[in-house]
Amino acid sequence: MNTGNCLNKDVADRDRSGIAFALVVIGVLVIVVILLMTPAVQNLIKGLFESQEQYPEYAVFSLERTLEVDANGGTILNLTLDVPRPVDISENGYDLQEVQHVTYAPTYSSSENRYGVPWTVWDEGMIEGQDTYSVSIRYDMKVSTLIWNYASQDIGNISDIPVSLEEAYLHDEWKIVSSASSIQSRSESIVGDEKNVYVVIESIYEWVTHNIHYPTVSGDSDPQTSAETLQSRVGDCDDQAILFSALARAAGVPAWVQLGAMYNEIEDQWGGHGWVQAYLPLKSGGGANVTIDTVNGDFLVWKPNRFADFTDDGNGDHLRDYYYTFYCTYEPGSYPSGIDPVYSEDFVALSYEESSNKVSKSDFVMTAMSSDTGRSLLALDSVRSTCTSQVLARR
Repeated sequence: MNTGNCLNKDVADRDRSGIAFALVVIGVLVIVVILLMTPAVQNLIKGLFESQEQYPEYAVFSLERTLEVDANGGTILNLTLDVPRPVDISENGYDLQEVQHVTYAPTYSSSENRYGVPWTVWDEGMIEGQDTYSVSIRYDMKVSTLIWNYASQDIGNISDIPVSLEEAYLHDEWKIVSSASSIQSRSESIVGDEKNVYVVIESIYEWVTHNIHYPTVSGDSDPQTSAETLQSRVGDCDDQAILFSALARAAGVPAWVQLGAMYNEIEDQWGGHGWVQAYLPLKSGGGANVTIDTVNGDFLVWKPNRFADFTDDGNGDHLRDYYYTFYCTYEPGSYPSGIDPVYSEDFVALSYEESSNKVSKSDFVMTAMSSDTGRSLLALDSVRSTCTSQVLARR
């Protein structure tokens, strides 16, 4: 009897010890889960993983861009082609883009400074029937990687954004319609009451990358409005950049579209591309223009497989101008109904070489730029063309 009681007591003690141990383990797991949910720990873990991702330090490349107009059986009375010329770019003390040579064939008709950017213009007279007119542009460039090595604790709040940038980039602009009720409500649902600019743009980036899908077929030459992309949940590179910019502006953060071209190494092919630049105010003073590419999953990373030839300056007419490379006047009676002159654009990779040296986030030490600077240069995804059927003046 006594032995049995002793055995029962031992069993009870072991049961209590096991329960206590299990409670301790559960308590530790709960604490770990809570810690993992805190922004500071999440940023630390994310930073550890991000720091392992490496990119070529730079790339040196040459490519040829061809613009072609086909009379398509009718009579074009005169035509104009115009494109911006890429220029050297630096951000936060780092050189991003070095333009070594740009050559044109035929020689352009004129060159002008338009919106603070150099443009080249070709004017041509009549072409008809099966005639075509083409322009070839060769770019020789060196582009370097930049990773903005910031965390949320380095970045200020929306109230720290300079007034000059608010005036330039918080209004509606062509296809970027931040005042639309659907954009306003979606931005609010994504951002909530958050004021830290880093967290705001990161939240919008995560939402866009998870909810907007790239189309399986090419669309029209004009990009969609921000509201159209939000409604359809489908958009190419500049559609997504326009939507991102609208959502950010609705939250009070300046964001704008950048346009140029990007290299696809698998296909050995260049193509027009578009993405976002946004402004981050630094707690240490000044700020930074950062690159965000939702289509390629790049947050605060500028890769060397691209070049830029235009940056949105906040004026919708200027942005629209970039999309319309081709203008013409033609004889309407020379074309059957539904037939027009044809404009096309193509890129050919001539050479592309990446450096063997790799860089990662920890290789970059950030310096602030002046707080009143908002624009750099930088990307397009569709053919830009327009034609007027008037017999008289061009645009």
